[in-house]
Amino acid sequence: TLWPSLDAPYIDEFGCIDKDIHQAAGEIWRWAAAFAIGTLGDEASGQLALKKVCARITAKRASGAIQIGNLNAYIQTAFKHEVLAQLKHKRNVDLSTEPSTDYDLDIDQKILVEQILARMDQEDRRITELLILGYSFEEIAKKDGKNSNVIRSRH
Repeated sequence: TLWPSLDAPYIDEFGCIDKDIHQAAGEIWRWAAAFAIGTLGDEASGQLALKKVCARITAKRASGAIQIGNLNAYIQTAFKHEVLAQLKHKRNVDLSTEPSTDYDLDIDQKILVEQILARMDQEDRRITELLILGYSFEEIAKKDGKNSNVIRSRH
């Protein structure tokens, strides 16, 4: 699916999206589509997530709550956070539904993942989630002000 072109700001189901934000999202769309397929399982969910992120960024920027230096990088990071939120929500929804015999193996794996995450301290859980989202050890280390080898040796 291609990211649609846009000549002016528009309002979509998540709110108003500025033209420059929409254009920047289009520039990262190929990456975002591949990321969505790998994490969410389909491109359409990724496109909705990216539109949602664009609307949020438009609203925050309009209110003066944020100033953005590198719009593409900001959108990419916000998109990863949205994907993480969707995965967490899906995990909670999936675990709250009634299991059927076809899903025994799947539910066992989900339980195991939840047990592993529950045993991790908050910092290890955060780093594990960032790794799942595709951040490199170097990116995490830079963000945390640590050496990537220290983080790599713990994970």
